[in-house]
Amino acid sequence: MIKKYFPRLTQSQRVLFEASPFGIFLGMHIPHGDPLLVHIMMLHELDFGETEYILICGLKVGPYVDLLYDEKGQSNSQLRARLFLDISDSRLQLKDLEDLIMSPNYSALQDEDVVMLIQLVFMLKGLHRRDVKTGIPTVVYKLADNIDNWNRCAWGTYFWKYTSRMMRGMF
Repeated sequence: MIKKYFPRLTQSQRVLFEASPFGIFLGMHIPHGDPLLVHIMMLHELDFGETEYILICGLKVGPYVDLLYDEKGQSNSQLRARLFLDISDSRLQLKDLEDLIMSPNYSALQDEDVVMLIQLVFMLKGLHRRDVKTGIPTVVYKLADNIDNWNRCAWGTYFWKYTSRMMRGMF
């Protein structure tokens, strides 16, 4: 999913993205149905907990903010106001972010805004599997406004908690 947008990045935007928390996913090889690997795995019990998840995903660990908790009210987000002046917080959807990335106006955006847009789409659609018509939680705007806070966020811990909640009761 992230590779769909990567060719649109300029060299300076690529450098910024590679330095971001999700930059590690760009060079990741994703095997598509390796039958030998599946066969070998089925013959062994695999422990898969927080430690294994964190080691595999390679994202930062530590205290985190629950990004799915949606505060009511306006975000006062500078990023949203800059990029989506005509769309209110409550009406902005994931599809609007994707449309802006693929639009002709994309090249006029600041490098930092482009990289943040792609990270937002990757985080919400790629990792959270949110529908494109889903609204974006206010707390996500607030985090996206400050690139330092975004980069310091404990994404590994956050996505482990999210993934483990989604997996409860599956087995």
